[in-house]
Amino acid sequence: MVTINVRMIKELREATGAGVLDTKKALETSGGDFKEAIRLLREKGMARAAKRSGRQTTEGRIEARIEGGRAGLLVEVNCETDFVGRNQEFAAFASGLADHFLSLADEEQTLDQVMARPFVSDSSTSPAELLQNQSSITGENIAVRRFARFELGDRPGVIEVYLHPGNRVGVMLELGSETAAGAAEESFTGTAHDLALHIAACAPICLTREEISRETLEAETGIYRTQALASGKPEPIVERIVQGRLKKYFEDVVLFEQPFVKDDKVKVGELLKQRAATLGEEITVRRFARYELGESLD
Repeated sequence: MVTINVRMIKELREATGAGVLDTKKALETSGGDFKEAIRLLREKGMARAAKRSGRQTTEGRIEARIEGGRAGLLVEVNCETDFVGRNQEFAAFASGLADHFLSLADEEQTLDQVMARPFVSDSSTSPAELLQNQSSITGENIAVRRFARFELGDRPGVIEVYLHPGNRVGVMLELGSETAAGAAEESFTGTAHDLALHIAACAPICLTREEISRETLEAETGIYRTQALASGKPEPIVERIVQGRLKKYFEDVVLFEQPFVKDDKVKVGELLKQRAATLGEEITVRRFARYELGESLD
C-alpha cells in the first residue's frame, strides 16, 4: 500500500486547487496514482471548481436564523449570477448551511473552523465539500463569505433577526432589558422587531457618533470644508456649513440619530426613551449586524 505523504498532497492541491482532505482521499483511492487522483477530483467537480475560484461572487443569498430569542445567526452565501442565486437548489443549499452554522458555530469560531466541521445533517461530509459539489452543479464559483452569531448568555433581553424579502439584506440585533420579565413584554419584543426593520432600511454603521473613528471624521470634515471654501463663502459661514453637513452625516450613519423609519419625526434614540418609559425599565441596543449582499467589506 502506497503511503500518502505531505509532498504528494501539496502537488495535487497545486494542480487542482482542491482541499487537503479531498486531495488526500483521492490519492488514497487511486493508490497514489497522480493522474487517476486528478480524474477522481474532476469527476466530483472539485478540480473544475478550483479553476473558478478567482471569479467574482457578488450574488447569492443572505440567510438568517433565530433560536428562541436567545441566539441568532446571519450568513452570506455567494455565487456569481442572480440566476443561480434565485435557483431553488441553491436556496436549499444556503438554507442547509445556515442550519449548520446555527447548530455548530459559536461567537469565537472562525469561518474556516465551522466550514471544516462535519455537516450537521450528514456527518459523512463537511460544508467545504458540499460547497465544492454545489460549485460543480451550478458551474459557478460558490463561497460562504461571512457569518455572525449572537448569543444572549445570561443577559436579559432578546436576539432579533430580520430578513428582507429577496434575501439580499439581513439584520441581527441584541436588545437588552433590565429584567427577564421586561424582555418578555410585547412592547419590548415589538421594539426589537421595529429596530431590526429600521436597520435593514436605513443601514446605520454604528450606535453613537463616538464610535466613529477620528480619521473618518477628519476626512468627512475636510471634504465638507473644501467644498464650502470652493463656493467662495467667508470662513464663518464655511464653518456653519461644515457643522451642518456633519450633522446630516451623523443622521445618515448613526443609529440613535437616524429618523425612525416608521415615523421620521422622531429619532431612534428618542424612540428608545419613549419605549423604555412605557416598559418601565431601560432598553439598551447592545449590538447589531447588517449584511447586504455583495457589499464592500472595507
